[in-house]
Amino acid sequence: MTAATLGDPSRLAELRAKIDAIDESVHRLLMQRASVIDELIEVKGTARNGAAFRPGREADMMRRLAGRHEGHLPLTAVEHLWREIISTFTALQAPFEVAVSSGGGWTEAVEAARFTFGFSVPLSVLGTADAVVAWMEAGGDDRLGVVLLGETCGPWWRGLDRAQVVARLPFFQADGRQADVPALVIAPPLADPVPFEIACLSLEGPAAAIEAALAGLDADVMAESAANGTLARLVAVRDAGALLGRADMAGLDIRAVGGYAAPLRTGA
Repeated sequence: MTAATLGDPSRLAELRAKIDAIDESVHRLLMQRASVIDELIEVKGTARNGAAFRPGREADMMRRLAGRHEGHLPLTAVEHLWREIISTFTALQAPFEVAVSSGGGWTEAVEAARFTFGFSVPLSVLGTADAVVAWMEAGGDDRLGVVLLGETCGPWWRGLDRAQVVARLPFFQADGRQADVPALVIAPPLADPVPFEIACLSLEGPAAAIEAALAGLDADVMAESAANGTLARLVAVRDAGALLGRADMAGLDIRAVGGYAAPLRTGA
């Protein structure tokens, strides 16, 4: 900007008019998106609860978002706006509600849930991960649960029967990002499931046997609990077949409890 244009009222008015035009375009596109959602519901025949939640598709959308993003606008800010849009339009197709565990911190719990699912979806804060799992198992297809991985509790994943792990938060992982507390999203059976990139497995048995089964594998121990000489672990692993084979040979108790799309490491 030259000295001649610095503080020029006519130039400022022109730029503000551009911003107003862009804002109007964004609003019109959102309304257009809503009309497409109406058509989508008509094609499906009904707005079935739970049918619209697509964690695999959302992961693909987030990766495309990161791939085309440029400029000084923080990627996490765009992610939050995008997730608000996705969540709101998902709820238009199939209303749902969310419960989050506060054992890892009430503020952290609300931030994790609201950052991902926005402010249009009803949110309940429950005291523990066990309470979230029980709430999920007692409900229908209109519920999603968020469990913070940092809380101290027992092996809550044992309670997963109908529900399963379907996503890991945050999806964009970066130093100093907002809402950065690790968490898992739990959902009822998905209407349109896709293969998980990373499997979540419940593994129980003697500590030494579990360590041997995990040795050399690209595995992430997300949570664990020990009692009466038995170690229970919630493990994320890419090569689930290898771990299943090792666990079977060692006589360990192992079962699948879901999975998720691999989070994306970013610089923003």
